[in-house]
Amino acid sequence: MLRLPDRLYWLLPLGAWTGLILLSLVLVLQNTGQAAFETARQQGRDIFRMVEATRLWNSRAGGVLVRQSETTRPNPYLELPERDPVTTSGIHLTTVNPAYMTRQMAGVIAAETGIRIHITSLRPINPGNAADAWETRALEAFDRQAEKERSEILIDGSPLIRYMAPLLVRDECMDCHKKQGYRVGDVRGGISVSIPAGDFVARLAAARRDQIASHAAVWALVSLMLLVYLHQYRRQWDSLKTLTATLEERVAERTAKLADETAAHRASEAEARHNHQRFLDLVNTTDGIVWESDAHTFVFSFVSLKAESLLGFPVANWQEPGFWVAHLHPEDREWAPQYCISCTGRLEPHRFEYRFMAADGRVVWLEDIVTVVAENGEPRLLRGLMLDITTRKTAEAEVRHLTQRLTLATRTAHIGIWEYEPETGKVVWDGTMYEIFGLTQDQFHGRFEDITAHIHPDDLPHLQSLIDETLRTRCDFETSFRILRHGHEVRHIDAHAVLVPGNANRSARMIGVNRDITERKRNEQELVRLATTDPLTGCHNRGYLHRVLEREVDRTRRYGDPLSVIMYDLDNFKSINDTWGHDAGDQVLAATANTVREAIRRTDVLARWGGEEFMVLCPDTSAADAAGLAERLLQALRDCPTPVAGVVTASVGVVTLRPDEDTDALLKRADDLMYRAKQTGRDRVCGDTILA
Repeated sequence: MLRLPDRLYWLLPLGAWTGLILLSLVLVLQNTGQAAFETARQQGRDIFRMVEATRLWNSRAGGVLVRQSETTRPNPYLELPERDPVTTSGIHLTTVNPAYMTRQMAGVIAAETGIRIHITSLRPINPGNAADAWETRALEAFDRQAEKERSEILIDGSPLIRYMAPLLVRDECMDCHKKQGYRVGDVRGGISVSIPAGDFVARLAAARRDQIASHAAVWALVSLMLLVYLHQYRRQWDSLKTLTATLEERVAERTAKLADETAAHRASEAEARHNHQRFLDLVNTTDGIVWESDAHTFVFSFVSLKAESLLGFPVANWQEPGFWVAHLHPEDREWAPQYCISCTGRLEPHRFEYRFMAADGRVVWLEDIVTVVAENGEPRLLRGLMLDITTRKTAEAEVRHLTQRLTLATRTAHIGIWEYEPETGKVVWDGTMYEIFGLTQDQFHGRFEDITAHIHPDDLPHLQSLIDETLRTRCDFETSFRILRHGHEVRHIDAHAVLVPGNANRSARMIGVNRDITERKRNEQELVRLATTDPLTGCHNRGYLHRVLEREVDRTRRYGDPLSVIMYDLDNFKSINDTWGHDAGDQVLAATANTVREAIRRTDVLARWGGEEFMVLCPDTSAADAAGLAERLLQALRDCPTPVAGVVTASVGVVTLRPDEDTDALLKRADDLMYRAKQTGRDRVCGDTILA
């Protein structure tokens, strides 16, 4: 291009711009003329319809009686028996039929507005209704049904807008025109409207002159700007020539490098073509039916081959009218087309799911993704992709069934399910949660505060810290806490929860289950009681005391606090059994144990060691304090005779833990001291301080 003559750079842009402005002017003038013609046609059509409506009213009324006058004489072409009646007061009337009324109206309208209305026919009854040449051509076209109306703007002489439309024979017209051989629906003539168009043509010419002037002004302004630009471009062109030589040298240097780069580029192109072909293969083998259809009839113009393998129908069948609707599932045959029609009318892309009956009778679930192609604001084509979602629908049904079974299982197990969004504080419960907390749906408003208000005050801080830690570490949590149901009933709750991370559509949330374990707690407490309590006396049993003793020995050695043990054996208990029986003996054991329990301190632990032997563990108690406590026990037994055997005494051994002593040695010393008390006369205390 650099070798073309310089003058072409001035002519080509100007020529292109001139051609563009001329094309725009031609199109604008054509549109202006067409719009003016449509306006003129509509004006004539409106006048015609007004006259036709007036004629129809006259015809349905059977004609109109008016007073005869110089301007309204009897119609000689109207043959009626009572055409010109006379009133009782002597006024002469005449019948005005539609044709005569049209001529009368035409005369008034022509005099007032200059608009000429002419009723005419190829076979007129009234010679005055004969058609002129233009009207004759229009009537002949109407008879051939070649035109439904005709309109023109005639410029020759005085400008006129001419419009004409046919008059069709109606039932009301047969009384007058039956003898002419007309039948209902025939064209019996027409009405032409001639409107003076001098001002109309002048305004149209003025509009065209304004458009020509505006285009000329735009052409001149842009041409001037283009010339200025081309002048600057010419100066830069001269500078480019100077640089050309330098660039050619550099181009030569780059040629060798470009050869290598070209080879690499060709290799890249080959790889790109290969990848493009792979992409096309993937598109052609997509797991869905690609289709195109008419937006109004749903007749398919294109369906991919996947339709045959998926649904069993050849592609040719899809192009038959009504094929898609006919093969919809009966339950979807009404709503699915209506939904598609509704979205198409709004030019909205849409996707919906429905069932389709395959050729082999299978019910196939399809998801249809539809795009509406519009022209001039109206839907023209539908293009879409049908995906087989039968497997997904089956899975969804299975999930629903599993959900129902899970709901049944959780209700049966009395397990409540909840969901909590920390960001919003929103809480969602299932029905079992309301039962666990003893609340109605009106009492629970879906806020976290609604839950904390019912949690036991002693457990709330721990539960709140556990939730905060879960949100921070994103770990699951498991805990138990107490709630106050109905404000006073303490219930034990077992809670398990997991944290579900958030995403772009939803914030993080916790999902968990709660179970009321109050009965289990009660059972566990009962089991602990049974495992640690002597059933006869209600005291702790030997195993429990041994565990507590081990723990207290460890504590004493750690902190240096004193620890003492009191062991006592009821005196002459065998004779009680032999005299009053074992039931009486059991009553004595229970009564004496209750007496001792009332005499010891709250920190002391009373346990039945075996038979009629009992032991009192005294934490943080010196030897002297323990000996004093033992004396009080003996006195309490003396002061509280049993109902069966009366006063029952005991022999007591008291020991205090030594630094190098274990539990077995401690118990052995207590046992020895207890038997020493029994050997030295019973009803007495033997201990470390007493011996000293």
